[in-house]
Amino acid sequence: MPTSEKTTTNTVHPEERPRQRTASGAWGVWVLAVCALLTALGYWTYHAVETSLREIRAGNMRSLLDSEVNALRVWIAEELGDAERIAHDPRVAEAIVALVRAPACAGPARERVERALQPALREVGDSTFNITGRDGRLIATRYPDYCGRRLNAERFLPRLEPVFDGKTVFVPPFRDEDRVSGAPRLRDGPPFAWVVAPVRNARGEIVAALGIAEPVDGVFTSILMAARPGQSGAAFAFDERGAVVTGERFGALAFPNLPALDPRDAVILEPYASHRGGEVIGASRWLPEYGMGVALEIEVAEAYAPMHYLNIAFGVVFGALVIAAFAALGSALSFVRLRRQMGEVRRLGPYALQKRIGEGGMADVYLARHALLKRPTAVKLLKRAVASDEMVARFEREVQLASSLSHPNTIEIFDYGRTRDGLFYYAMEYLDGLTAGEILLKEKFLPVARVIHLLRQVCAALAEAHGKGLVHRDIKPENIMVCRYGGQHDFVKILDFGLVKQLSTPHSRDLTRGLRILGTPLYMAPERLRNPGDVDARADIYAVGVVAFLMLTGRRLFESADDLELTSKVLNEEPPRPSAVAPQPVPVELDLLVVSCLEKKREDRPQRVADLVEAFDALALEHRWTQREAEAWWAARAPGQPSPQ
Repeated sequence: MPTSEKTTTNTVHPEERPRQRTASGAWGVWVLAVCALLTALGYWTYHAVETSLREIRAGNMRSLLDSEVNALRVWIAEELGDAERIAHDPRVAEAIVALVRAPACAGPARERVERALQPALREVGDSTFNITGRDGRLIATRYPDYCGRRLNAERFLPRLEPVFDGKTVFVPPFRDEDRVSGAPRLRDGPPFAWVVAPVRNARGEIVAALGIAEPVDGVFTSILMAARPGQSGAAFAFDERGAVVTGERFGALAFPNLPALDPRDAVILEPYASHRGGEVIGASRWLPEYGMGVALEIEVAEAYAPMHYLNIAFGVVFGALVIAAFAALGSALSFVRLRRQMGEVRRLGPYALQKRIGEGGMADVYLARHALLKRPTAVKLLKRAVASDEMVARFEREVQLASSLSHPNTIEIFDYGRTRDGLFYYAMEYLDGLTAGEILLKEKFLPVARVIHLLRQVCAALAEAHGKGLVHRDIKPENIMVCRYGGQHDFVKILDFGLVKQLSTPHSRDLTRGLRILGTPLYMAPERLRNPGDVDARADIYAVGVVAFLMLTGRRLFESADDLELTSKVLNEEPPRPSAVAPQPVPVELDLLVVSCLEKKREDRPQRVADLVEAFDALALEHRWTQREAEAWWAARAPGQPSPQ
């Protein structure tokens, strides 16, 4: 295809119209298949979004839980420090040691302990204390009914064993009935957590354990509630049995389905019934150093609220997809009927369009056939969306300038005109070949002899254009068509004269003022990047050098992440010699020729493209690319009749 427009493949040949109509009848099946594919894609997307939302919620729950645990650890560490300081206070220790020697629930020794502890307890803001002997009996307490009673030997007393080994411990909240045995009457009020420190006599022996109460509805609970998630969220502590030990539901089972879950270190994203009676999701962590765990819960409706809107959105999209499927199917059937009634051929003047073979931003290219001559033709049709006066003028100028050229290596223009609705088109020769860019995708780099053979033809075509005062300005691999033409192989045709500049006509400069930045920066000469309007034939010579470098080495002249970096390199960075990076030996004469074409200053380049033609002719005497070699390449790499390019 004689253009650099993007190619689309169509395997239906114009001679196969009955088969094409049969294929048209199957469009409905294709529409349904596409809809099924979109439905599957939608379901996959829905599942992916749902999974992502769950992962985000799990991450948020873990982060909140981390904050909660860290805050709790800091607070407990401070309370342990306060308890140790109080237990080590000489006045407190002496009073407790005296009471241990003569235990009594009332009397001077008991009052002395109360007086010693009162300032320290007021300072830390706690409401009560317990003093426990080594035998597990409460020696002193602010609640008289507990004095002299033993601590629960099964649940509470084992937690004090580390204290009598010299360690200060934190004991999570307990019900008094689980803490004290045999009391005639239990205390009213919330449960207490305890910070318990060892008390030593003058010889350093541990004689008792001093416990300082932490009301469960005080700082302890406020730390937990500070991290609760959302409006419906709750935070609580639980014991080894999974029972809540904070909040208004003290003693309720935190995880009703405990056998099926492991609440000690988990994020539970599947809904379950909470101790509050609602459907929730949660996260929990067991803290073995404190003998308890902490947990967060949030109601399912709030946790997965985005899923509700996602369901609505996907429902709407799916409904629209179903409607679109039926509408598309109906349109396809109507189109088939219309095509059967009107036929498949669209005419532009004497040309019958058969199929679209190329598509670009500004124009479409069709394979067509002349009504009388019957020869295959490529017709380029300007798109209606870009058919401004300036674009139409550009197309007319392109066809007029290109048709003024007669060199065999230049694309031949047959005709041009306008459609009945005013769109501009022109007809040109239909080529059987590949662009140089497509060949390089197959080969990576080309043999030296073939590069000389191809570029000699490019330069020969440019020599005629330059002789008539025309500069192509867009020489690149995509605009160099390598063809099987007139019985020859590797015959070159230069395409796309849309950016041609006519040096002798000021009107050309005005016409292309809005288009002068078009082109590919890699192939643009430095002077053109500096001033797009300051261009002469030596800009095409630079582009030939860039194309030669790519063909010989298989590498771009400059590698860059974006056009800005590429422009900087073209302007400032010295290009490598082809011989330094090519995967094949490059003759010195060819190496120097390419380097001279790539000079930053145009005064240092060859001044005429005719000089390049002579240089390539001389190189071809020693490095010949024969028709036999070219024919063998086409037979091996592009057998049969290729799709037009």
